[in-house]
Amino acid sequence: MARTTRTRRLLVLFPGERFGGAEAHTLRITDAAAQAGMQVTLAAAPALHPSLAAPGRSLLDLPVAWRRGLPATARQAQAEAVRAALAEAKPDVVLLPLPWPDQAGGAFEALAESGTPTLVVSHLAPHGEEPPPGLDEEALAAAHAMRADWVAVSAPTAFRLERFLGLAAGRVATIRNGVDAPPEMDRDAWRAALRKRLGLPGDALVALFLGRLDAAKGADRLPFLAEAFARRSGGVIAAAGTGSLDAQLSAEASADHPLRLLGRHPRPAELLAGADALVMPSRLEGAPLAFLEAATHHLPVVASHEALEALGSGAARLAALADPEDVAEMADALAGCLDPAGPARTRAEAAWRFATAWGGTAMAEAYLARLRRLPAGSLGVAGGG
Repeated sequence: MARTTRTRRLLVLFPGERFGGAEAHTLRITDAAAQAGMQVTLAAAPALHPSLAAPGRSLLDLPVAWRRGLPATARQAQAEAVRAALAEAKPDVVLLPLPWPDQAGGAFEALAESGTPTLVVSHLAPHGEEPPPGLDEEALAAAHAMRADWVAVSAPTAFRLERFLGLAAGRVATIRNGVDAPPEMDRDAWRAALRKRLGLPGDALVALFLGRLDAAKGADRLPFLAEAFARRSGGVIAAAGTGSLDAQLSAEASADHPLRLLGRHPRPAELLAGADALVMPSRLEGAPLAFLEAATHHLPVVASHEALEALGSGAARLAALADPEDVAEMADALAGCLDPAGPARTRAEAAWRFATAWGGTAMAEAYLARLRRLPAGSLGVAGGG
């Protein structure tokens, strides 16, 4: 990887409360920045530290995460934390991932004050016309006052962010997500390990759910879907992740229930290597890394239309699409993916070609190019439509 012409100080702010796809995506970029010669500092609340900590990473313990409650109170607390991070790291540039559009009002305020060039990366934005409640007038004014370059992981997310923030059409660029190719893995060994962990026989069918356990990901749909899948195939759905629905799903998934909860797994490639299919019953997605990771493993995918919205009309070539509100339809699609005579293999091969054509290195380089241009770039007021 090409090194930067001179070392620059990069501060990365994490406004989210839990580790998920947005945070994993950000770490891929920050690790590439460090390899390219940048001095990287991460600022995050303590809850994220176990997932962010690694040899060579500089980590500031600051309450950067957006607090629930009154927007004014949350904005003030976050702004104070970001001011402290700026004072400590003295960055030339800032990277600000947005798991949700209204989670960074205080960061916007502090960054507007400092004038530090910032690359804002939006990972998800809701449907509908109503903006998230944290985007009050003060947050919007700060967003417009920042010296910012705006990027989203998909065109639909970019469009919605522009609308919510009042940015000019086309102001938010799109950089497609990419993932690294998995290492060589003994799939038979990982299949056996996963089934042993789940207490299943070696030939049991396992569909994998990989992501936050929340309503946006459709995690509340998993118990009924698992039961329907079990009736059709005798298999189970293994859910790897944590989230707001932890307690509810734990109560529903008893010891003999076909939904099995694995918690957050630090190496999802091991689960993908051991599973038979990936299931994505989401209500809302940006550009899901789980789909790309499954594709690099040649794993068939069953997804809602919303889950693969970023792929547009091409989604049906790469995955089996089903309506998750119709449990029978999604369970039929999931069972059908395991039919060796069905179209699952063709779709999985097409998905593999799609995922490997633009990998994690290409994605990281695209972000690094924008970070390098930030100090010299023309980053004025965001502007309205």
